[in-house]
Amino acid sequence: MPSRRIGFDAIRALRNTTGLGNYARGVLRGLHHHDPQLDIHLYAPAAGRAEFADLPGELGATLHLPPGNINPVSRAVWRTFRLGRVAAKDQVQLYHGLTHEIPRDLPRTGVPSVVTVHDLIYEKHPGYFPLVDRWSYRWRYRWSAAQATALVAVSAQTRDELVERYHIDPARIAVIPPARHAAFAVPVAAPERAAVRAKYGVPAEFLFSVGTLEPRKNHRTLIAALAALATADALPLVLAGRDGGALHTLQREIAARGLARRVQLLTNVASADLPALMQSATIFLYPSLVEGFGMPIVEALSAGTPVISSGSGCLVEAGGPGSRYLSPGDTNSWAAAIRELVRDAAARTRMRNAGRNWAMQFDGDRLAAHLAAVYDAVLAGNSLPARPPTAEAAVAGVP
Repeated sequence: MPSRRIGFDAIRALRNTTGLGNYARGVLRGLHHHDPQLDIHLYAPAAGRAEFADLPGELGATLHLPPGNINPVSRAVWRTFRLGRVAAKDQVQLYHGLTHEIPRDLPRTGVPSVVTVHDLIYEKHPGYFPLVDRWSYRWRYRWSAAQATALVAVSAQTRDELVERYHIDPARIAVIPPARHAAFAVPVAAPERAAVRAKYGVPAEFLFSVGTLEPRKNHRTLIAALAALATADALPLVLAGRDGGALHTLQREIAARGLARRVQLLTNVASADLPALMQSATIFLYPSLVEGFGMPIVEALSAGTPVISSGSGCLVEAGGPGSRYLSPGDTNSWAAAIRELVRDAAARTRMRNAGRNWAMQFDGDRLAAHLAAVYDAVLAGNSLPARPPTAEAAVAGVP
């Protein structure tokens, strides 16, 4: 079969350092590794950040930018209203919007499309978003979900929300989670782990949580749980993530509870250092109130670190049957679970082994093969391929 020519919205892949950017780069790298002959065309309204400048070359891809030195408004117009015709002129066979949307003019070109939907948090929890953002997301994302030939949902939870809230036919949706970063599963030598801990002033044993410091990540529950623990059971807590607006609130909470020596806030951890920190942690904690998936959980499991998480659907999908799940607001339950695992090394070993096995299903090659099969089905006009059964079957019945 000749190689496919696929177009991708690359704005996040070339600009975002975390989250949606990691997802987009993971998809592109996975597809390139799965099929080195894939003819990848990247579309972005502006050149990428310096650290991602080599991505098109790495993928053997063609990068398309707007003509001339146009202003930001014109770039946005190009991406939203003109990019479909540009991609059609470039003779792409399929266009994949990697983050929620496709160009408004794409359906008129006859080029089939796939759109990845990460979450509908703006619909479920509108209070987390300014009014203008909610309006923008609904205008762009709901239309894209309705118009795309097929959709990729990063979790079964997101698929179900698309069906319930946007009335999307489930036959048009493939559930394909994000690929894990392989570095978390590669053992980091003890001296290197120690050097990374020393770089950030982190002790040999600690509780760890990774995620943007914002209210919906619910770090305050962890701080309250730590305050409820006796010193012997309360390992130091390390919270790593960029400031998303909650840093000062968390600092005040830590000071008010007298935990300044027991809680560290790290807002500047380099991505390359995260595997060493994750593999060093005694327990990984993820009390988030709402997510679209929960990749830090998969990274922790890949690193061999036991996980205690909130019990929402997508987080259970990420964590599997070997992790512990709690109500995000039940401080006493979090304190009790931490106490139990700190004292029970055998339980941590069982969770570590189960977690590593579960995380294998998020390998990039496996997921890229599924996505390539979705592309083939869309191009052939066939039904979408079923999701490999491991994830949804294994989490059935997990509280």
